[in-house]
Formats: sequence, structure tokens, C-alpha cells
Amino acid sequence: MNTSTIKSPSSGLHALSRRERIARFLEQTLDRRLGRFFVALYRLTGGRIARLYGKDVLILTTRGRRSGQERTVLLQFFWDGPQIVVVAANSGLSSHPGWFYNLKATPTAQIQVMDRRLQVRAEELSADEVTAFWPRILERSPDYARYLRRTSRAIPLVRLVPYCS
Repeated sequence: MNTSTIKSPSSGLHALSRRERIARFLEQTLDRRLGRFFVALYRLTGGRIARLYGKDVLILTTRGRRSGQERTVLLQFFWDGPQIVVVAANSGLSSHPGWFYNLKATPTAQIQVMDRRLQVRAEELSADEVTAFWPRILERSPDYARYLRRTSRAIPLVRLVPYCS
């Protein structure tokens, strides 16, 4: 995967209001503490629970780059034709999410979309692709704009391409 990404127009954490910093902290804390619960609920319902919120959501399972253990997260995704794009927003924190680093180390992973499991290969989008794709993300899910405001880091987009093993 390359490292081409879009830059946020903000100047980072110091530009955030107190309210934004608290909101980011709460989002990150809830994601970390309730992640396993939401993954289990998604699996139990075959992904149908995500439809209640009108979002396309998947389970991504990667191999930990240091531990070698499986790491599983629930992510919103965006269709790119028959392929899937995920956003390494990490709630607008200053570092990329762990799953992104895991995919950089080992670009093969497993996803579950609804009740279907697939093996995928991760490809980071080029700078031109990122620029072209962000409007589609923001149209479908305007709340991603707050992640762009919260960080000065480039937020990578990753295409998950299904393959047969």
C-alpha cells in the first residue's frame, strides 16, 4: 500500500474546541470499550442491526503486526463498484487506527458483510483516488467531516478487494 492520502484543512488538536475534544474522547473510549460487544451483536444478527442506522458496516479481521493475533473491528464502509472502501479516520486522532498499520504489515484480511465472509487484499488509494472519493463519503455520511476537522494528519482510504484463496 502506498501512503497517498488527503490532508485535513484544520491545524489539528489545538484548533479544536473543548466540546470537540470531549466528543472525540468519548467516541474513542466507546469504540474501544464496546467494540467487542458491537462485533458480537453484528455477528448474532448477521449484520442486520447495522441497517437500523442506515449505514453499511462490516467486520474487519486483521493479523496484529506485532502480536500476530487476530484483531477484529467494526467499520463503516463505502461501495466502490463491487469493491469496498474503508476510512482510517480513528475518530480524528493524530495517529492512524491499529487496523490500518496491521494492513500495511499484512495486506490480506477477512471481512464479514452482513452474513457473508470474504478474504480481501487491502490497497491504499492513491492521492488522486482519495481526492475523488471523499465527496462520495461525505455525501453518504456527512459526519466524517468532523474527523477531517479534528486532525491535521492525512486520513487514508483503503480499498478491500475480494480474492479467492
